[in-house]
Amino acid sequence: MTTAAISVDKRPRIVRAGVLVLFAAIVAIAGTFSLSPLDRDESRFAQATAQMLETGDFINIRFQDSERNKKPVGIYWLQAASVSLLSKVEAREIWAYRIPSFLAALLSAWLAYWAGCRLFDEETAFLGALLLIAAPSFSGEATIAKTDAVLLTTVLGTQLALARLYLVGLRGNQRVGLGTVLMFWIALAAGILIKGPITPMIAFFTIVVLALVHFRAGVRQLFDWFLSFRPVTGLVILLALVGPWMIAIGLETEGRFFSDAIGTDMLGKVSQSQENHSGALGYYAVVVWFMFWPAALFLPLGLQIAVKNLRHPGIIFALAWLIPTWLVFEFASTKLPHYTLPLYPALALIVAFAVTQISRSDGPPKYQIARLAGSALYLAVAALVAVLIIYAGDRFSAARTGLPEYLFALPILAGSCLSLWLLWQCRLKSSLVSSSLLGALTAWILYQGALPRLDYFQMSPAISTTLKQNGRHPLHDNAPPVALLGYYEPSVIFLVGTNTISASPQSAAAWLMAESGHVAVVEGRYQEAFVAALADTPVQKLATLTGYNYSNGIDVVLTLYISE
Repeated sequence: MTTAAISVDKRPRIVRAGVLVLFAAIVAIAGTFSLSPLDRDESRFAQATAQMLETGDFINIRFQDSERNKKPVGIYWLQAASVSLLSKVEAREIWAYRIPSFLAALLSAWLAYWAGCRLFDEETAFLGALLLIAAPSFSGEATIAKTDAVLLTTVLGTQLALARLYLVGLRGNQRVGLGTVLMFWIALAAGILIKGPITPMIAFFTIVVLALVHFRAGVRQLFDWFLSFRPVTGLVILLALVGPWMIAIGLETEGRFFSDAIGTDMLGKVSQSQENHSGALGYYAVVVWFMFWPAALFLPLGLQIAVKNLRHPGIIFALAWLIPTWLVFEFASTKLPHYTLPLYPALALIVAFAVTQISRSDGPPKYQIARLAGSALYLAVAALVAVLIIYAGDRFSAARTGLPEYLFALPILAGSCLSLWLLWQCRLKSSLVSSSLLGALTAWILYQGALPRLDYFQMSPAISTTLKQNGRHPLHDNAPPVALLGYYEPSVIFLVGTNTISASPQSAAAWLMAESGHVAVVEGRYQEAFVAALADTPVQKLATLTGYNYSNGIDVVLTLYISE
């Protein structure tokens, strides 16, 4: 009888969790197969993984001849396993490198729902996970071969276990099972292997804030709570899972990995902006309206309701998860829009809690100012996205603006108006669901429709295709490496091969002079110097490619030469 009751109680949760996983799959698959390799980070990760498979060295991380001592090895191992199972390293099929991010998105949807059930209730959990999945930050990272989708999974796993340790261990003053403790430490170790200190930092700040909030419980109770984490067991798990590779990479690089990863990459990003990725204080407070867009409609409501419910344990935990790490990112010098993705589950649950609370209350509509602010910003972002789609089609597509761009923009504007109308009809849950579906639709419009039409962005695939058409592709035709002059983006290295040469005008000319059939790709800015260095060497033009280097923000003209 008890078993039957438990199964009946759990079945709706399993069904809801399954729906969310399916929704995440629909969103995450949107760009997995349709987008060409992106510059620069995605192609750097993919190329380093390809070199692991080519060399059989799964300890040292390299991009061509340079050590890539920025992120730990976890994501490279996952991508290598995916490529080994689903593709071949010579094929350079970027979708195979993206599968770990795709699967991480599904697992994140599952974990976000169960974290919401633990902290709030089933309805809040479902709506919060829905908002998270629909966020452009989520869909963007789920479709590319980088660390951040998998990082989100490790953070959610750690925070789900921590939520139980908090609610049962600290607030409930009960003993927490070993399974929860193991989940906490294993997820923490996985986070370290994926992106170093980020997962431990979020967990640490959450624990500190929760301890401060409950300081009146007494030092003894807090000490007992810390012991419930079983730190000795945790240390053994961390050493067992993380230690072997850290020792190996330390020996392999003679300690350079740690000095580069910690000193140059991590601490360097805090003290100074790297690779021109900077922003003023408040950067993420602005970016959130774009990267968390469907929920932007309800964000002012969510924050207002959170302030009124500061004693709610779920709100306490979500704010402990959100605020301190958000401040760290705001004060860091290097800023990128996706850095705050691991904090969005907390924000999504706060928003969903507000929606469910207001929907369950009787009485006249309230929070007019919050609704007005959310509506204005929500509609502004939707209008901006629609305008950018039309502008990009006109500026970066060989076909120029036509009917497709307007057909892409129209559903975004119409869906936004529908969500606004539902909000002002006080049908908040319907508005939230409508906004989330619009977020998924927007992902498909962008990744399957608008972005693949931007021919001028496809410079690296165009180089690879031209080499194939002329039988000179190093990976597919066993041809010699290609020399690149001026245009040296990671996506070209990934698509054309590890041995691709970075050349000066003189060395590019010398490469063509060395042997018949050698190819050089020359950017227009270096054309005159290259021709001068060629002297009277007979060469043939294979093709001239016109496009736009979105990494540098400049128009480029590339000429492919082959020696006769």
